[in-house]
Amino acid sequence: MKILLPNVITPEEAKVLRDTPHLNTKESLEIIDEVKRVVDRTLYHINWKSPSIIRLEMGRPKGHKWHVDTGGDYGSKGHMQWCSWGCSILLTDDEDAGHLEYRDGTKLSPKEHFCGLAIHSSDIEHKVSKNKTRVVLLLFLERKL
Repeated sequence: MKILLPNVITPEEAKVLRDTPHLNTKESLEIIDEVKRVVDRTLYHINWKSPSIIRLEMGRPKGHKWHVDTGGDYGSKGHMQWCSWGCSILLTDDEDAGHLEYRDGTKLSPKEHFCGLAIHSSDIEHKVSKNKTRVVLLLFLERKL
């Protein structure tokens, strides 16, 4: 399963997150809570506690090679077997922010992905193209049983 929910945050909220690398201000934590509410409405039975991860990724100009979010990729040892869903919100909107691409040929441009929540099950193979300005909020979520 994969889906894009457009405009889950505003450009102003994206800027706050982009400018707060450690996500430690009251404003950014409120935004994270709103992101959680959006995801909760979409994916039921999510565990927001460890081992689920929410983090800001910036400064990966090489992008990411083809991989799945359980850690099964180009030589990985499956370090996130618990992961059920991978999610991302692109926080930069220029063309140098790179593309999110799925193995089935779906390709999200920065304009499409900016402020939108891309959600995929952890078994969906995807990559991120080379980029210069990409800043993205990543969520790796465990399903509750």
